Amino acid sequence: MRAVTPSLRGLVCLLTAIAFSTGGSVLGFAAAQDAIPLPDPADAEVLVAGDDPAEVADAAVEAWLDRPATVLTDLMGLEAREVCLQLPELVAAPPPPEGTRVNLEDRRQHDLDEPDERRFTYSAVRPVDQLDVVQVDLVREDEGWRAVSVGFRVDTTNRGWLASPVASAIFGGLTLLVLVLLVRPSPLRRVLGSALEYTREHRRLVIGTMVLLYAAFAVGVWSGSALPPECDDAVMVLLGQALGQVGATDALQSGDPMRLAVTIFYQNFGVVTLLLFWLGLLFGVPAYLLAVPQFFANGLPFGVLYVASGPIALLATLVLVVIELTAYFLVVAGGGMLLVTIVRQGFAGFPLALRKTLSMLVLAAVLLLAGAWYETALLMLG
Repeated sequence: MRAVTPSLRGLVCLLTAIAFSTGGSVLGFAAAQDAIPLPDPADAEVLVAGDDPAEVADAAVEAWLDRPATVLTDLMGLEAREVCLQLPELVAAPPPPEGTRVNLEDRRQHDLDEPDERRFTYSAVRPVDQLDVVQVDLVREDEGWRAVSVGFRVDTTNRGWLASPVASAIFGGLTLLVLVLLVRPSPLRRVLGSALEYTREHRRLVIGTMVLLYAAFAVGVWSGSALPPECDDAVMVLLGQALGQVGATDALQSGDPMRLAVTIFYQNFGVVTLLLFWLGLLFGVPAYLLAVPQFFANGLPFGVLYVASGPIALLATLVLVVIELTAYFLVVAGGGMLLVTIVRQGFAGFPLALRKTLSMLVLAAVLLLAGAWYETALLMLG
């Protein structure tokens, strides 16, 4: 049975973790696919309802502007279950900063593929005269239209290229190239061999890094399992939003395995891994400081949502977790290798330290490439 958390301490960790998860890895998308259904607007909470979609959208914006801003300290006295009950609404219509202005006369309707859905946008001004756009999404039911979300528009067009045939062709070519380079003597195999030599040279550092970060992930899983049942829906909504923002949900809905694999690999390597790598170049320490809360955050949804449908499903999930987490942790360890090498040899050893860090990055890239295809197979077959 889950322990009921009487205070907000555990939930503060959850809220902090979600901030990391939004820009974090897609790890857990396959693991939680049964617990997190694809978003259905019909299941969203009703914010405003009526017969005229334009009037409903205007009313939703006005109600949104009237909502007071939520301050974290105001929630500190509540029990975790009470805050979790409020989280889905805060995600669907997060209150605007005080002083936000919306021009209701500047309403624009956008074409959507679904005839029973509408989307309206309005020009808006945040405090300090910062221009923005407010978006309202509506769905139609027998009794009329209802608003299911309202808030500042999140721009996801910068990832539109992930759905292009060019991106799929490049990713497919990269996969074939890596396979060819792995089965015959090549520069890639030499780099991977060097990476393994460096891990043996710094085996204490690597083992310590693995223990630390796997422990952070395990604590996240345990913390998620200790949250009250009322938090299940909140985590589903928050995780679903995070996956939607990185394009994973749209990629899965498309039914295109190449697009899904590209999206997973881009997020896991192009965003998370490269961030850890650049932080590792700052003498390693910043990478560790980010990695501990980051992977604690990745563990939370597992503890809240994941229920294995059998031993095979559990084993398949564990394989995915090991592949992806090991790749991330090797990059963090690469930052530690850089620091240790410079401490031992001074800045004269920086070229060698950099080669060690880069070799860990290449090894992680190969692991995450395999992990992207493996996770894609789990999702498509699941």
